[in-house]
Amino acid sequence: MMKERRGPISFGFLMALFLVLVGCLVGCDHGSLGLRGGSIEGYVVDSRTLVGIASVYVTATSEEDGDDTAAATKYTTTDSNGKYTFSSLRSDVWKLGFSKTGYAPLKTNASDVVTVSVVNGETIFMPRVEMVQNYSNQYVRVKGVLKDAINGNSITYGNTNFAFGNTSFSNRLPTEFVSGFDVPASVEAIKIIISVDGYKTLTIPLDNLVNDYDLGAINLTPESYQVVGRWTNAPGWVVSAAPTATIIARSGKNVVSRTTSVVGNGDQAFTLENIPRGTSVAIEVELLGYRMNSPITIYPDSDFQGTIYQNFDLKNNFSAITRDVRIFYMSSTISSGDRVGAYCEQTGTRWPEVTVTNPAGLTLGTPQVVDLGTQALPTGYAFDFVGYMLEDSSGTHTATGVKINDDGAEAQIVTIK
Repeated sequence: MMKERRGPISFGFLMALFLVLVGCLVGCDHGSLGLRGGSIEGYVVDSRTLVGIASVYVTATSEEDGDDTAAATKYTTTDSNGKYTFSSLRSDVWKLGFSKTGYAPLKTNASDVVTVSVVNGETIFMPRVEMVQNYSNQYVRVKGVLKDAINGNSITYGNTNFAFGNTSFSNRLPTEFVSGFDVPASVEAIKIIISVDGYKTLTIPLDNLVNDYDLGAINLTPESYQVVGRWTNAPGWVVSAAPTATIIARSGKNVVSRTTSVVGNGDQAFTLENIPRGTSVAIEVELLGYRMNSPITIYPDSDFQGTIYQNFDLKNNFSAITRDVRIFYMSSTISSGDRVGAYCEQTGTRWPEVTVTNPAGLTLGTPQVVDLGTQALPTGYAFDFVGYMLEDSSGTHTATGVKINDDGAEAQIVTIK
C-alpha cells in the first residue's frame, strides 16, 4: 500500500499566521489582550457649598497620537457623593468633560478642560472638580411676616413696596408677603428693601439668594415723632437733691415710649422718642415726693413727624406728697414769758411762735421742752430746721439734714436742741 504524500506548506499560509501574531502584539500594546488598562477616579463638588454633586454626566475622550480615527470616548455619572470612576482605559492622554443641568458645563473642548495621562495598570486620583451653579432663569421664593415693632401686631394694611435687588413689587398689601414672592436667584450679595406706609423703610442684606428664604417675623418701626419735655418751677431742694424721674408715654394700655431724667440744674430737659406717627399719648411721671395731678396728653396731627415741646411744671402739674412734722424745741435757758418758734430753711414753712409760761403750781419751774405743733412738709427730701427764742439770740439751735419719710401716718417728730 502506498503512503499518502504531503505537499510543502504554502508561503501564503505562513504570511497570514505572521500577520495575526503581529496584530496580537499590537493589541497587547493597547491593552486589548488581557492587560488591565488604567483607571481614573475623582469627585465633582458644588463650588459654593463644596458638597458632592450627584448625577453629573462625565465624558472621557482620547485621541491616539492625533489620529482622529483612533479616538475613543467613554461615559459615566457621579454617585450620590459626587464620585466618578473610569476603568480599563487604554494608555493615552484623556480629556474629561462634566455637565449637569443647573451648572455651567466643563466640556472636553473647553479651555479649562481636565486632562490626564493614563498608564496601564495604574489608578489616577484626580483633583476635585468644582462646578459653578448656573442660576440664570431660576427663581426662589422669599416670604415673611411684617409686624409692628412697638406693639408686636401683624401689619395688615398700608401700601407696601418690596425690592429684591433689581426686582420690585409695588402697590402690594403687607399680608401678601406671608405667601411670598418669586424672585430671580442670585449667587451675589443682594439687598431686600421693604417700605410700608406709616413705617420706616427697612433694608435686609443677604449674602446670596440661591434657595427659598423664609425671613420669619420682620419688625418694622413706625414713623414717629418725639416729645421734648422741660422741667419748670422745680423747688431748690429738689434741684439740690437731683432726683431721677421716670417718664412714660402711653397709648391706651400700651407703653410706646419711656425715658428717665435727672431733675436738676445740669439736666432740665428730656426726650420721649419713637412715638408712632399720628398717635396721641398720655404722659405720666414718677418723681420722688410728687404725684401728677393728671397725665399730660399730647395730640399730634395725623401726619406729623417732628418734635413737640412740653413743659412739666412741678408747681402746676404736680402736687407734693406731704407729711405732718411735729417740732419740739429743747433748751435749758428757757424762761417764763419767752417766745419760741421754728422754721424750715428750704421750704420757708414756719411753726407758730409759742409764749412760754410756768405751769400751775409753785413747785414746778419753767418747762425745758416746748411743743410747737405740726406743719406739712414734702416727703422724700432732707431739710434743715431752725429753732429760736425772740428774747435771746443765744437760744437759736438747728437740726440739719432731717429726711422726711413717707412711711408713717402719724406726724414725724423733729427735735431742735
